Amino acid sequence: MNKKIRIGIIFVLTSILLLDGVITVFSESEKETNTDVDYYAVIVGVEKFAGLEFPEEDHIDDEAIAMYDLLLNSSNWKEENIKILLNENATKDKIHDAIVNWLGEKETQNDVVLIFYTDHGWRIPITKRKYGQAMVFTYNMTKEYRIEDAITDKEFDSWVDTLDSKNIAIILDTCYSGRMFALRQNGRVLLAAGGKHFFCGVDEDDTLGNGIFGYFLMQGFKGVADINNDGWVTVEEAFRYARLPTIHFSIWKQFPFVIKWNNQTIIWFFQVPIIYDRYVGELPLIKL
Repeated sequence: MNKKIRIGIIFVLTSILLLDGVITVFSESEKETNTDVDYYAVIVGVEKFAGLEFPEEDHIDDEAIAMYDLLLNSSNWKEENIKILLNENATKDKIHDAIVNWLGEKETQNDVVLIFYTDHGWRIPITKRKYGQAMVFTYNMTKEYRIEDAITDKEFDSWVDTLDSKNIAIILDTCYSGRMFALRQNGRVLLAAGGKHFFCGVDEDDTLGNGIFGYFLMQGFKGVADINNDGWVTVEEAFRYARLPTIHFSIWKQFPFVIKWNNQTIIWFFQVPIIYDRYVGELPLIKL
């Protein structure tokens, strides 16, 4: 297809997406700099499963490790306050234990908590909507995509509800993560790599060595998203930086939105990240 036409399509699609009201600029809150605030994180990355195989190599491990390293290189994070669970260590029970018990025993109401989850995800069939709208996978997953082996949005929310912190960031780099509706609660900022209705797919790229949204989000956290130059990158700042590059890169990579996957020809639209911000002001996460 003619390059000018392709660029025109990208421009039109991006302009339409900007009208959906997802990007909202919030007033800047005072950054927490006192010694009473600690920062805790649970990082989960699953690309290998007990009974489920995907037809192509992913970069999920790399993304989880990259996020772990990013936090370690930030002046407000301590190694003992970060737990990372990869592949066979990311069973449903171990993820539950990390959030409910490990985090629950450490964090307080004033502390900042990050849950970063990079994995595969899927929508919940309409006949089983009593369990929630979407789910993220765990190492336990089988070929039947059993809900019991996954973590539904309602179940995930019930685990996070046990925490005392009122400063919680949840970042989900999974397909259908925009449909994890139950996680939209006060005191939280939820960043979802995938949309909530039509554009729900999430992809990675070999040239980035990472998930597309995860790559640009971490670039933002490294400092380029600090538009006001106050020495902090908030969750909201990083999202505002990463959203448009993610859409642009995804459109360019996926166009014309038909791919071969698992010996089938399927329609695979571009990626549209979503933010659900129920936190007053902005949530500081990385001190530069």
